[in-house]
Amino acid sequence: MDPTDVFRLIYHRLSRDVPEQTDGICEDAFVSARIVAERRARKDRAETTLAAIWDELAWMVGDNRDLGVEAELACERELLYPNAEILSVIASRREQGHRIVFVSDMYLPADFLRSVLEENGVMQPGDEIFVSSSHDKTKHDGDLYHHVMEDLGGSPSDYFMTGDHRHSDHRKPRSLGLRSKHYRGHRLNGFEKRLNEALATSQLSRSILVGSVRSGRADYRGTGNRLVSDFLGPASLLWALWTVRRAEEGKVDRLYFMARDGFLPFLAADYLKKTGLTGVESHYVYGSRYSLYFASIRDLQTDLQWIFDQPGDLTTDKLLRYLRLDRAALSPQMHALCDEFGQDAPMSAADFGRFVQVLARAEEGRAVLDDAAELRRAARQYFENVGLIGAGSSAIVDIGWHLNVQTALQSLVPEQRMFGLYLYLSETRRNFRQAGRAESMIELNIAHRRAATPPALWRHATVAEHLFGMAPEGSCKGFEFGEDGKARPVLQRMNPEEAAIRQQIADEVQAFVREWAPLYMQAFPTAQVCAAAFRALSDEFFEMPTREALLTIRKSVRLSREALNDESSALVSGFHLSDLGHVLNVLRRRKNAEALGWLGAKFSLAPRPLDMGGKALRKLRPYLG
Repeated sequence: MDPTDVFRLIYHRLSRDVPEQTDGICEDAFVSARIVAERRARKDRAETTLAAIWDELAWMVGDNRDLGVEAELACERELLYPNAEILSVIASRREQGHRIVFVSDMYLPADFLRSVLEENGVMQPGDEIFVSSSHDKTKHDGDLYHHVMEDLGGSPSDYFMTGDHRHSDHRKPRSLGLRSKHYRGHRLNGFEKRLNEALATSQLSRSILVGSVRSGRADYRGTGNRLVSDFLGPASLLWALWTVRRAEEGKVDRLYFMARDGFLPFLAADYLKKTGLTGVESHYVYGSRYSLYFASIRDLQTDLQWIFDQPGDLTTDKLLRYLRLDRAALSPQMHALCDEFGQDAPMSAADFGRFVQVLARAEEGRAVLDDAAELRRAARQYFENVGLIGAGSSAIVDIGWHLNVQTALQSLVPEQRMFGLYLYLSETRRNFRQAGRAESMIELNIAHRRAATPPALWRHATVAEHLFGMAPEGSCKGFEFGEDGKARPVLQRMNPEEAAIRQQIADEVQAFVREWAPLYMQAFPTAQVCAAAFRALSDEFFEMPTREALLTIRKSVRLSREALNDESSALVSGFHLSDLGHVLNVLRRRKNAEALGWLGAKFSLAPRPLDMGGKALRKLRPYLG
């Protein structure tokens, strides 16, 4: 964050606690007044104090000066966090027997900074701290360094200074004979710079979003999961905030996040409710395209088209799995038909139509209808138990795209009009009569792609589904009645190792939400601002994901394109020399340039010097059309 962005948070805190003092003063005016007050308080002296600064603001806060000081200290405490790199440097110095001395040019009280350092485990007994506000001397002028050496003793060569200010922490101490190292890790990296430039929002929202991403790179928690800090953490929180804001604006009381794509935003929305940041309730409900499609089968002639529409080739073996039929138990008529088509040969539309006609007359057809009816009965009871059926003002939350899940739900519960809040919707989505009412954070205009730059989600929808579907459990295969007579979801089995990795990611998303939710609530006050920030974040990440995020995705995310989720492979594979051929093919044909984002990012996983290929492709992309 820019240091002055703290003043914006102070303004919001004062507006909440003492609104009469900020009445008639806008946020930008307060920030300007705070900057001017600091300049006046520092006039004719080397350094000032926080109390002196707020004395200059007496015209605004009157007798509430102490409230202003407390508000600023509270905001500073809320934003400060350790830097893992610096912690490592300090630990190394301690092991070498060095004494640790903290020296700062800062108007904040020394006792406050000491308490923050101690609370975060940075400062230990025996360490010293020298702050310019306590001595009216600064590092910038060199006087504070002289004071430290006079107080602690020793020659200049005995001291080693590490800091991020080129003059005060590097050049000045060197000119005085101290050894020093200029720390540059505080600067924004390429991804953070692009994100900051892409955000068409207020200064506060830009700072909070980019700052939260930057905090992950600081890695003071020691998790090292950049997929969460670079994308999943802020994206899940922004998605949850958007749904909550839209629910509040539309007077919706309950949100039902659909498994599994809604799992991570549910964690964020549930935290907002539990901590009193919103009054909107959030629930997590199980369901999947397959389970709801199958439960909606009432007429074999008209209700099986969704199977043929699944991605990839449809074979009789896959078709039988969709219909829950055992090849070994088929009637002679159906067995002969399947043998005629072949077990692994792709079925044409005519083949599929013929199969459906034969199935409708066979005993297997009745078995499918009976199975669907039983599943439908269990599904309805499950949704009644969780409150989705018969709920007052409620909304479904899912990733979206074509509204297939909501359409299946609407078919399952025809007596209740469904309403959905989605991440994105396509122009080819189901209509209102089929699916019910729906809104989305991002509209995907496929018919007019050249009218405006389409969002990156349009090109990477499958990737988005698998990233947000990072739930530590398998997909919902259907519903059944337990021994107690209650309906329950039937979940696909998941490899324990994969489930553990996903649970760790979910835990880290929750940690991100706990830390940043209050600040996000202030920085993103409307659904529109949430949508703009999410669009910028997703565009930048999907166009050129960071190497660290790719490493996590490669380890933890499996790709499946069909509703059964049976066939899967790595979502991100390691770098192969064949990727060079893919790049040359794109460059030669000047087509599918949108594929260069993730293809270029894979170069970061390549050995040197091929790892520089991603940067080169990014520079070439604007010229590829």
